[in-house]
Amino acid sequence: MKEPLRGRLHDRERAEARVLHPHEGRPPLPGLKPRVIGEIAVGGALGALARYGLTQAIPAARLGFPWNTFTVNILGCLVMGVLTSYLLGGRAHPYVRPLAVTGYLGGFTTFSHLIDGVYTLGDGGEPSLAVRYALISVAAGWAAIAVGMAIGRRIPHRDPGSAP
Repeated sequence: MKEPLRGRLHDRERAEARVLHPHEGRPPLPGLKPRVIGEIAVGGALGALARYGLTQAIPAARLGFPWNTFTVNILGCLVMGVLTSYLLGGRAHPYVRPLAVTGYLGGFTTFSHLIDGVYTLGDGGEPSLAVRYALISVAAGWAAIAVGMAIGRRIPHRDPGSAP
């Protein structure tokens, strides 16, 4: 029998705390850490630039299926799955997750643009396409995260005791 979702999420939070704070075993008290803020800002800027470049490379019609935003979001989900499972499986540098996941992928993927696309399609007389776009985005995003996590689990981790 599968463990309830609540239990799995709690285990994931504890695993993330161990990876991000390996010496403490639990997350530190909340507070602003300038280096973490800097890592998130740099990652966010790079992710936003990558998103802009990719959405410019994929043309989109005003009322057609928004392939550019869809592609960015699904790629972001895939990478999020890979990074999450890979980072939780080893001892990554504590700033990798803020830079790569929170910053870069936070700047790269764009939930607000997804919702704007749904609104634009609905307001433009394409309500059925708007609903399909929203449902397909959620389903494909979930599948991409699952595939990414499976891929991330298969990436070998470097033994911390071995020479670089």
